[in-house]
Amino acid sequence: MMSHDSSASDDLWMARALELATHGRGAVEPNPMVGCVIVKEQRILGEGYHQKFGAPHAEPNALAACRESPAGATAYVTLEPCCHTNKKTPPCVPRLIEAKLGRVVIGTLDPNPQVAGRGAEQLRAAGIETDVLDLPSARQLIAPFVATTVLHRPYVTLKWAESSDGKVAGPPGHRMWISNRASLQIVHQLRARCDAILVGINTVLADDPLLTVRGAEPMRPLRRVVLDRDLTIPLNSMLVQSVGQAPLEIICGQSSRRDQSDAARALTSLGATVTGMPLDSSNRIDLRAVLAHLGRLGVTHLLVEPGPTLARSFLSENLADRVWIFRSPNPVGDSAAASAIPVNYPETGSATHDGDVLTEYLNPASRVFFSLDRSPDFAQVKR
Repeated sequence: MMSHDSSASDDLWMARALELATHGRGAVEPNPMVGCVIVKEQRILGEGYHQKFGAPHAEPNALAACRESPAGATAYVTLEPCCHTNKKTPPCVPRLIEAKLGRVVIGTLDPNPQVAGRGAEQLRAAGIETDVLDLPSARQLIAPFVATTVLHRPYVTLKWAESSDGKVAGPPGHRMWISNRASLQIVHQLRARCDAILVGINTVLADDPLLTVRGAEPMRPLRRVVLDRDLTIPLNSMLVQSVGQAPLEIICGQSSRRDQSDAARALTSLGATVTGMPLDSSNRIDLRAVLAHLGRLGVTHLLVEPGPTLARSFLSENLADRVWIFRSPNPVGDSAAASAIPVNYPETGSATHDGDVLTEYLNPASRVFFSLDRSPDFAQVKR
């Protein structure tokens, strides 16, 4: 009977696999991030992670990296190996069976109904000892995948900057940068890993933003989305005028889509997409309907850069999974300036960049909250 690694060793090697998995962030979506470490007699034979959507998964990458035969070894995989065939890459379970592994340790089962325990069953049926650790940290790693696969909506991140006196804008009528250049660069790096960025019409009218990725290498096409109930976005705004640089979708109320057909036609003629959505009981665009719509479009990561009103709506309706706040050491010094919305979520950590402090919060009431672990995005922030 083969001797197995101790529970402490399982934790050690799985932690390494989880760390490897995070390197795929931004390149593998809509697939989940996955890492794999193959170990024999407390030695790593090979390791790998899912590097890019459509490319080999973590398990074949780890097998290919083995310096000697993996027969009898233990594979630590953060997510249940896939067994379905209606996808871009071959299933991983047969590869693990062909490698004659002695044991497979799985961080968490795959929420995809096409897998959902079947991969582990096939491994056991082939005579490979298979243990599922059911780790909260492994589930938290794939929270965006759970959101899209189970809830059919994107993983939602709210992001804003606030001053030392709790303001998110300058004095009324005056544009003002709250965060510094280092923080701005971090924001663009985050945008580069997201599928869509969403703002409200008040932000467009006040700041005339561009909402593109600058100073970072885009890893995914970024869809720009504006909530504009009455279709009041100016045709000469930078968003509309730059529609050739990145897709632009204006989401309005269903009645505005019909009644203001001239505005809709003008935006459409310039290349924007205009989508009508139902309104909620407060006569605002129904955010749940918006998230469901974006989910149908294949958006996995949605970055929301809200003003106070939109931030309050996302928070009060429990629609935010994660919040990033950049806090400047400098005050605005004007009581009439807009104030930040308080966030009472627990922190995963903070990092300081040239005086600005970035803090990450996870929503414990989110249906995709499993563990208070810092996200791969936060882990990639240069300190």
